[in-house]
Amino acid sequence: MTDDEITAVQQTAVTPAQRLVVALAAVHAARAKTTREIRLDHIDLAAHRITIAGHRHALGDFVREALLDWLAHRRATWPRTTNPHLLVSAHTALDQNPVSHFYLKKHLLLRGVHLEHIRGDRILTEALATGGDPLHLATMFDLHPTTATAYADTALNILQRAIDNPDR
Repeated sequence: MTDDEITAVQQTAVTPAQRLVVALAAVHAARAKTTREIRLDHIDLAAHRITIAGHRHALGDFVREALLDWLAHRRATWPRTTNPHLLVSAHTALDQNPVSHFYLKKHLLLRGVHLEHIRGDRILTEALATGGDPLHLATMFDLHPTTATAYADTALNILQRAIDNPDR
């Protein structure tokens, strides 16, 4: 992502829920559907761990702060909700369902924040940092081998261009 794109996301994602969803995509490459399905019992604040799509991840400071902000907002807004999902809305606070696809679309996509773009950028950044290791990408982000190989190939092409054209 360009600096302008990152700035635009920072200026758009201003609510605790928006910041959390963006943080999960930017750090853990979490898909929108996966984020909607995260439950409170998938979070272990004491151990600094989060489980996303069945995979445990370290909970770094950036995501942890966004998570704590959201949890404080959630408690203040819906103190009596029994919804087990991390994200809740005015509609889902009264039941046990995750927020809808439209919830994230309304709060992010329609405002110009494309989670898949953020997610893809995160995976490509990891591919560049690891020298295009498809096994690492597949393991870290639960990618299909074909997808992991495509990201690795893209990273290797970028790295090769940087070697061939060091002045660019």
